[in-house]
Amino acid sequence: MQGTGAGTPQQPKGLVTSVTGTVPTGNATSFAWQEMNNLKHAIDPAYRGGPNFRWAFNDTTLQFVEEMVDDQKRPLWLPDVVGGSPATVLGIPYVIDQAIDSIAASKKFMFLGDFNRFIVRRVSYMTLKRLVERYAEYDQTAFLAFHRFDCVLEDTAAIKALVGKAP
Repeated sequence: MQGTGAGTPQQPKGLVTSVTGTVPTGNATSFAWQEMNNLKHAIDPAYRGGPNFRWAFNDTTLQFVEEMVDDQKRPLWLPDVVGGSPATVLGIPYVIDQAIDSIAASKKFMFLGDFNRFIVRRVSYMTLKRLVERYAEYDQTAFLAFHRFDCVLEDTAAIKALVGKAP
């Protein structure tokens, strides 16, 4: 999620670095439902009807959204109906990811788009090493595993982010 694409060995880019299309908020510490609507309409309509079109944000942002209402005092957040449809924000399902930043100046804190276009791939298979000698004096055996992944956003028009106003 938070990879930069830099370093040796090179880190995966992650969602934050991959998403280049942003919609700024008018404030560094809060946002309005109109800005969420602007983000929705910044995305190509061809992606809005897909099965994986959804919001992604952390739980702190969800709490803020749950308390929001539109100009006619209707809540943006609608709870899930048991056995029916999932909870939605502005009629769009969402996922909670605690690795996404909370709202702050210049931080991408809310993502919206077709997450089928964000591809996570396995670069190499897991390598497992058995460390016998290192823990022999304790009559223990340790294992060390390495697994490398990477990701790519196939189309930058598919996912965009709401970003806090720069200072």
